[in-house]
Amino acid sequence: MQKKIIALAIASALVAPVAAMADTGGNVGLYGQVNLSAERINDGATTNSKSTSELVNNASRLGVAGNEDIGGGLTAMFQAEGSVDQASGSNTFTFDRNTFLGLKSADFGTALAGRYDSAYKISTRSLDLFADDTAADNRGLAGVTLMGNGHDARRQNSINYMSPSMGGFSVAGAVAKQQTAAEGSTVSLAGMYGMEGMYATLAYDKTKAIAGASGKAFKLGGSYAIDAFKINAVVEKTTDTTTAGDTKGTNLYLGGKYSLSSTDAVKLAFTKRGDAKLNGGAATNNAKQVTVGYDHEMSKRTSVYALYNKVTQAATNAADPSTVAVGMKHAF
Repeated sequence: MQKKIIALAIASALVAPVAAMADTGGNVGLYGQVNLSAERINDGATTNSKSTSELVNNASRLGVAGNEDIGGGLTAMFQAEGSVDQASGSNTFTFDRNTFLGLKSADFGTALAGRYDSAYKISTRSLDLFADDTAADNRGLAGVTLMGNGHDARRQNSINYMSPSMGGFSVAGAVAKQQTAAEGSTVSLAGMYGMEGMYATLAYDKTKAIAGASGKAFKLGGSYAIDAFKINAVVEKTTDTTTAGDTKGTNLYLGGKYSLSSTDAVKLAFTKRGDAKLNGGAATNNAKQVTVGYDHEMSKRTSVYALYNKVTQAATNAADPSTVAVGMKHAF
């Protein structure tokens, strides 16, 4: 059970493609996910607000992955995954998601090189009850820096390591050196612990973007499940350093899920971005997000869902948008 809990946190990008392939000596498999929703969106403007209806693509993807047993307890593995837009039918396709080459060992862990989720992102991504939903994903508020590149990020030119579970405890780390001086470098670290019904993590991320600017973040997250209930929580502290000074913020995420049956669940989530203050001054970008949703699994690979999402901003005359969505997700 301990290993299963840890795997949920660190293997979201690895498990899907591997599960789609037979576990033999050498494999290559195609996999993907299509997630579309029909949405009614109100822009929440303080004057002359408008509502629109849209068909929205939610992190749909297509990928190819493979592995080979090379002996000595080692498995060579690769993955190339890109975003697809089923709503617009855009013919632009690049491998912009987790794309890597690596080695895996049951005794020594997994090492990957390429474009991959930061350890900071891996540590709590599974705690977001509305992950990959364009309207309700908690990264719309939390995990962002003023420099525009969030800590919950996918990093290119990165070297990543994930340890095996040791008594329920595992670690993950990544370093990335970007291709130009303006893009800078990043370091990301996370420790994770899982036991039956419980998960806890502590993570750190530091980004150096350009001369005189950097960002860092700490977060503590966890979940607890008992019977049909599950509660998730994350608290995060961020600091952006620019030539103007330090801007510090505190973000909070709370989520709850109740399983009505083996195929149905109701969910509620609250995200708060607050106390973003330059040099200890007044808060500048406080905002709150509340989401309520319902999920129904039609099969192991197909599900439907409905949700309502509302964002409220503290700034005077700021828009408070809301969204009603009904969608379907299919994995292959």
